[in-house]
Order: sequence, then C-alpha cells, then structure tokens
Amino acid sequence: MSKSPHPVIGLSGVGLDRSTKKDEAMSIVRRALMTGDMEPGKIYSANALASQLGVSNSPVREAMMALAAKGLLELVRNRGFRVVEMTVPDQREVYDLRRLIEVTAVGRVAELAISTADKAWLQELERAVATASRPDNLAEYLERDQQFHLGMVGLLGSRRLVEIIENLRDQSRISHTYRLIERGQLAHSAAEHGPLLDAVLAGDRVRAEALMTAHLNHSNP
Repeated sequence: MSKSPHPVIGLSGVGLDRSTKKDEAMSIVRRALMTGDMEPGKIYSANALASQLGVSNSPVREAMMALAAKGLLELVRNRGFRVVEMTVPDQREVYDLRRLIEVTAVGRVAELAISTADKAWLQELERAVATASRPDNLAEYLERDQQFHLGMVGLLGSRRLVEIIENLRDQSRISHTYRLIERGQLAHSAAEHGPLLDAVLAGDRVRAEALMTAHLNHSNP
C-alpha cells in the first residue's frame, strides 16, 4: 500500500468549467476509477488532483467525498482518499444484488408501452455502445454502456432505482475487476446489447431477463 498521496494519472492538461467543476471532477475521478487509472489501495490527494485540473481544492474534495459516500473511495484522515479494494466476497455481493435488482428492472421495462421516440433513443444508445467497443477506447465504451443501461431502467421513472443500479454497476467495476479486454470479452459484451434491446422492445420479459442475467456474467467473480 502506498504511504503517500498520489495524483490521478492521465489528467495532464484537463481543465474544468468553473460553473460545473464539482460535477466534472466527479466524472473525471469516476472514469479513472472505472478504467483502473486509480489503483486499489493507493491514496490520492484532492489537492494534487485539483492542481492537475487547474481548480481550487474545495470542489474536488467535495467530489471525492461524494464518491466515498457511494462506496468507491474511502477517506484516510489527513492523507487523502484510498480507492476501495473489492474483495471476492464484495464482488459476489454486488453481483447478487445486481441480479436481484437490475435484472428485475429490465424485465419491468419490457412490460412498458415504450413510445416510438424512446425506442429510437434506446436504439441510438445501443449503436453508440457498438461504435465505442474498441480495445483502445475502454473509457468511452464503459461510459456508453452505462448510459444505455441506465437509460433503459430510467424509463421506469424511479430516480432512486436508477441511483441504486448506477452505484452497484460502478462498484462492480472499480479495483480493476472488470477486465473485458484482458478476458477477450469486449466484443462479446458489446454484441449482447442488441439482442437485449430487441427483447425489451418486443415486450418479451422472460427473454429480456435471461439475456440481462447472461450479460451480468461479465462482472461475475
């Protein structure tokens, strides 16, 4: 374990619009967590990150505190923030919760009367996932994948449900546990979105839930 704070690597030259600096900082740190740029067990300084981003310390610290509240970082008093290390039991717990909550949510979406506009929007999100599925583009792929899945369950109109699923999805990806490229599963994972969407739009709840369950196997420890 590192004994001194680390900057977030890969952020040189990144700047933030001051009107949205906290949200932008959260987005940047979250992306670094998902891609493994921020490593489990290491301590990262809000001051160092703020310096890299060219903004004051306060909004960056607020962003990192918010991510700590989501279980992605943990505060190390007087030192900074440590990336949460997800043990295998932790990963299994998150996976089981996603099966209970996210699969059911997708099944419920399949029973909705989805409007023509929303169907077109979901199809656009699915195409964006497919376009982003390149080994040299993991951060973009993960973001498009998140937008697709949260957009779909968002049709249920439950903000709390979306927040819960978003948090579980993020927890399943930190600590470099989501190794799609290393496992050679990136193309396969991307290809699963089309059939899943087809089942949802066809109103086939049973098939949609089965496909979503299979899709979750990429995060199964």
